[in-house]
Amino acid sequence: MDPEPVSTRSRLEVISRIMDKILSYIMAILLVAMSGVVFGNVFSRYFLNTTWGWYEEGSRFLLIWIVFLGAVVALIRGDHLSIDLLSIVFSPKVCRAMAILTDLLLLVALAIMCKGAWDMAVDSLASGWVASSIPIPYGWVYMIGPVAAVLMLVQTLIKTAGDIRAMKGVKP
Repeated sequence: MDPEPVSTRSRLEVISRIMDKILSYIMAILLVAMSGVVFGNVFSRYFLNTTWGWYEEGSRFLLIWIVFLGAVVALIRGDHLSIDLLSIVFSPKVCRAMAILTDLLLLVALAIMCKGAWDMAVDSLASGWVASSIPIPYGWVYMIGPVAAVLMLVQTLIKTAGDIRAMKGVKP
């Protein structure tokens, strides 16, 4: 007896859950690293009478990556701010149509973000601009922009597919 095939919707939900879990672990690791760098510098400054010249840039770079990855996780979990007043006023069918329109506008915005962030990161890599205290090219720091945009594009496509399926199932 063959097992029942997994529906496309559940596969997309599994992809979202996997993305959420992996990104949450990556953010936790980056947060621990950032906290360790800051705590290590405080310890070094007050107990060893020396300071790390690179700690500020290192912790700033880690924070930039944490923030962008956190935006992706917030999108996956639906934790970004939204205005729910319209869902009270309009019918469920109209609300689903507005959700799809919002998803499409978000896809356009994310495509623009991806292109702009990619251009900025590649331009920074090509210019050879390197951080002053850590030998890390700024292009690698800026590369989180297109990475986050692509991850959010994937998640928005998953959400759009779910919204389209939900619209088909909503009665007028």
